[in-house]
Amino acid sequence: KQRTKRGPGRFSGSRAQEREARALFAEARQREDRAEADVLERASVVLATLTGVESNALRDRRFDLAVVDEATQSVEPAVYLALLKAGRAVLAGDHLQLPPTVLSEAAQKGGLAVSLFERLAQARPEAVVTLAEQHRMNERIMRYPSDALYGGRLRAHPAVARHAIDAEPLEVIDTAGRGFEEETPEGSESKLNEGEAGLVATELMRLLQAGVAPRDVAVIAPYDAQVQLLRQRLAAHPDVEVDTVDGFQGREKEAIVVSLTRSNEGGELGFLADIRRMNVALTRARKKLLVVGDGATVRRHPFYDGFFRYAESIGAWSSAWEREAATPAP
Repeated sequence: KQRTKRGPGRFSGSRAQEREARALFAEARQREDRAEADVLERASVVLATLTGVESNALRDRRFDLAVVDEATQSVEPAVYLALLKAGRAVLAGDHLQLPPTVLSEAAQKGGLAVSLFERLAQARPEAVVTLAEQHRMNERIMRYPSDALYGGRLRAHPAVARHAIDAEPLEVIDTAGRGFEEETPEGSESKLNEGEAGLVATELMRLLQAGVAPRDVAVIAPYDAQVQLLRQRLAAHPDVEVDTVDGFQGREKEAIVVSLTRSNEGGELGFLADIRRMNVALTRARKKLLVVGDGATVRRHPFYDGFFRYAESIGAWSSAWEREAATPAP
C-alpha cells in the first residue's frame, strides 16, 4: 500500500514559531545587556548586594572604592566579593550588635560567625572610626548602651536629645515576684511567657490611648514563640508591628515595647546572654522605650543588672505590681 506524503503540518509550524520566539528572546536579551552596560558605564555609583557584584553585568568591572554597609552582618567570604573589585574599601557597621546569621554549629565554631569587620576592629583598632553623634534616640534611652558598650562616647544630636512622647522616655517594668513564668512550647526550643504578654498588651494600650499612632509603635521580643503569642494578643491592632529583636535590626520606631520573656528560678537567659542582641533591642526607639522583664532572672547577668540599676537611678523603674494597681478596673 502506497503511503501518502504528509505536508509540513501543525507540528512543523509550531517548531518554526518556537525558533522565532527564541531568536526574538535572544535579541531582546542582547539589547537589554547593551542598555545595562551603557547605564553602568555612565554611572558614578553602583548599588548591589554582595552576591550581586558577581552578576554578569558586574563580574568584569573594577571600582575605585567599595563601601559595604551592614558589614558586621555579612559573613567574611561574601565581603571579599566586594573588596576584590576595588582598590580601597570602607566597611560600615556595628560589631556590638548582631553578628552574621550562621545556622551551622560547626561553621560557627570554625569562626564564620565572626565578621571581617569585627576581626579588623580587633586587629587594627586604629583603623576604626566611631560615629559618636546619633540622630535617633532620646538621651535617656541612649545613655545606658553608650556607657555599657561604647565607653560613654555616644552623644545625642540636639534635635533628638530631648524629643519624647511623654515625660518618661524610658520605662522599665519589673515582673519579679509576679509569677509570670516562662514556658517552652511542645516540640520547640523557643520560649514564651503568657503573663508577660498580657502585661505588654496592657502597656501597649496605654500608649495607644495616649495618642501614639499604631504605625509608630512596635513590640519586639527575643523569642519567636513570644512574638507569635503577642501577635495573637494584639490581633485587633494590625498596624502595630510585632517582631523578633533580630528581625528589627536596622529599624526604628517612635516607641518600642520590649518583652524580655525569660523568667525562671535558675536565672537561665539562653541567647539573651548575648548582649549584642539586647543592644539592638534597647536602641530601636526614638522617643519612648518600655522594657518589660523579670529582674530576678535577668539581673544575674551584669549587663542587665546595670540596666536595671540605671533605670532605678533616673526614676524609670517600677514593679509590675505597681503598674497593675494603677490600672483602672474594666
